[in-house]
Amino acid sequence: MQIRFWGTRGSIAAPGPTTARYGGNTSCVEVRAADGTVIILDCGTGARELGIHLAQTMPQPIRLHLFIGHTHWDHIQGFPFFVPAFLPGSELNIYAPIGFQRGLEEAMAGQMEYSYFPVKMRDLRSRIHFTELDEGFFRVGDVLVETQFLNHTAPTVAYRMTSDGATIAYATDHEPFWNAPGRVSQHPGDERHIAFLKGANLVIHDAQYTDEEYRDKVGWGHSSLEYAVDVALAAGVERLVLFHHDPAHDDATMEQMEAMARAHVARRHQALDVLAAREGLELEVLGGTGAVPAMPEASALQHRQIVGGRVLVVSTNEPEVAEIEEVLVDDGLVFLRQADMRAALARGPELLPDIAIIDRLLLDGDGDVVLDVLRDRLGRRNFPIVVLADSSIPSDAVYRGEASSTDYLAKPFSPPMLRARVRAWLARTLMVFDPAERVASGGERLPAGGDGRARFSSLLAAIPLFRKLTGEQRDMLLASAAEQSFAPGQVLIRENDPPDRLFVILSGRVRVLEVAPDSPVELIVGELGEGEILGELSALRNQPRSATVVAVERTHCLVIPQSEFLKVLQNSADLAVSLLRMLAGRLYETDRRLSRYAPDPVTGLAGRRAFHDQYRRLAAVARRRKTGALLLVLDVFQLRAINDRFGYGVGDDVLRTVGDALVEATRTTDLIVRHGGDEFVVFFPDAGPGDVDTVIGRVREKIKGLSGKRGIPVAVTCNFGAAYAQSPPESAEDLLREADQDMLRRKR
Repeated sequence: MQIRFWGTRGSIAAPGPTTARYGGNTSCVEVRAADGTVIILDCGTGARELGIHLAQTMPQPIRLHLFIGHTHWDHIQGFPFFVPAFLPGSELNIYAPIGFQRGLEEAMAGQMEYSYFPVKMRDLRSRIHFTELDEGFFRVGDVLVETQFLNHTAPTVAYRMTSDGATIAYATDHEPFWNAPGRVSQHPGDERHIAFLKGANLVIHDAQYTDEEYRDKVGWGHSSLEYAVDVALAAGVERLVLFHHDPAHDDATMEQMEAMARAHVARRHQALDVLAAREGLELEVLGGTGAVPAMPEASALQHRQIVGGRVLVVSTNEPEVAEIEEVLVDDGLVFLRQADMRAALARGPELLPDIAIIDRLLLDGDGDVVLDVLRDRLGRRNFPIVVLADSSIPSDAVYRGEASSTDYLAKPFSPPMLRARVRAWLARTLMVFDPAERVASGGERLPAGGDGRARFSSLLAAIPLFRKLTGEQRDMLLASAAEQSFAPGQVLIRENDPPDRLFVILSGRVRVLEVAPDSPVELIVGELGEGEILGELSALRNQPRSATVVAVERTHCLVIPQSEFLKVLQNSADLAVSLLRMLAGRLYETDRRLSRYAPDPVTGLAGRRAFHDQYRRLAAVARRRKTGALLLVLDVFQLRAINDRFGYGVGDDVLRTVGDALVEATRTTDLIVRHGGDEFVVFFPDAGPGDVDTVIGRVREKIKGLSGKRGIPVAVTCNFGAAYAQSPPESAEDLLREADQDMLRRKR
């Protein structure tokens, strides 16, 4: 494989005479395999020169693979200037882990909004495909690619690429999991990192700091050159390239750091070729010694949703617990709080957590023994546990093999680092069960007796629908029942399936979908959660399924045969009445949602009722983040006169034009509604009072452009009013009133 460095700098570009030798552009590395596959590692400012070079030298149409380690700006900021993205016929395949709240496409496109760049992502003429990655393997041409999560302040992956016996590893924006004196590490995260690099011919590794500098940068998500050398030596790497240079390091400093790294190797009395990355540096990596990993079934292309993951938090430290919940709440996780390990051990099998965060002080010196007991109670040998430790990793927590799933995080912990670690563990372990675990992904019959059957009987008794059944009736339901788990996106029921089973949701959430008439589009009919059942209507009517049901998050179900359910139903008036009440409740909720959330029939935007519900959620997020928010009100000038003169058809065209202009002129995170006959409202989280004139100007420009394209026979103008709140109130009424008053002032 051929390697060329186009950008070597980290954090921010630092061009100039003092960085001319090692380079001032941010991360971008070109990799060419023997079969002609072209891979680009990160798309920092170095991508501009690379794009020009590729457009001049590659045959058309260009086909490229962009591997992004994570979507922090210094790794994607060169994309808007990447020439192949503008060429018709070019095909760009972009891979990266999903970020916080934002999908990959949204994160890449965000820097190309009109506020920051004159060309939007959707205006590019190339064909662009986005693929979000988890840990695992996939192939690009003849190149086998392996991914593994790194220790950074955002979800970040390393790439290991093997082709023709040659192996390259790219691991930038990574920090040691734990600083342990003496050995390279006693932390399982560092040991997994070493195993990932093992036997590579070339490793490009984050080495932003010296050891002395790193002491003041713990938690920033970057490595020292000494750590990079240590892990490379431990992994038996042939050549190490120091990468992601600090913007404050000039050429003289980089030369010193290169010498320091070589001296560090010499002190270890091992063989390792070390050099610091320089822009324009070209390397050839030959095969023959690179260790080719065995390719398991785990695919990096299969995205595992973490929404709904259940986090067991064991701590008595209230501020610490509040901080954990604050940093994880936006990921849609469920928190299960226990005050001590005794309660966690007792309730663990009932709570069914996906990960635990435990204060080291509550382990009472028993260390890994207590953690092993918890895993045994849960029936999951690889259950991930993050231990919050005050100082060094204690002696009873020594590393016990590459597959260890006990993680240690020093207190006070870095909130972004904790969040990235939790996300990595959940993505790594959700629905990846050991074959010997008690819950089989394909469904497993319940045990014939004992504690397991008693537990399911008590769970069934806690569900309102089955609460009044006798013990004998519950046993009849459980006699032929099975338990089954479904990964996010997995189908429980398909349309036209036979009505042979009912599903009782013990944990998780599912979505009911129906295909619209004369359209292949699936419509969301509703969602069901813990304690509810599905499939009962088909079972009662003995008709094929009328809808498809898909797991939204990891969902654990009790599956009951139709015949057993009908037997119990025929012999229990209480169950029949409970079932009628449940169905009546669903009908009522469906009617309420239709009236409340049905979109405006003219513009397709949300309506007044939906606005007030969604406003409360968005305002709460803005208050928690202390980012402030802006509310914009606009009404269409002389809409009644337009209707009277040109007819309601033209009036509707005017409303649709204003609605479409608002959608094009705002962000996907903004809330846009038709609030009344001629009135629209837009709520902008994370916006300030200085944005008002910019937004209004952009909306006016869009209205004017769309009106001309659509041939509206009258000039469409709007009146505007705005209100800002650093801490948005729970109700929107005050902001609406303030915006209306501002509109009156502007009219005058």
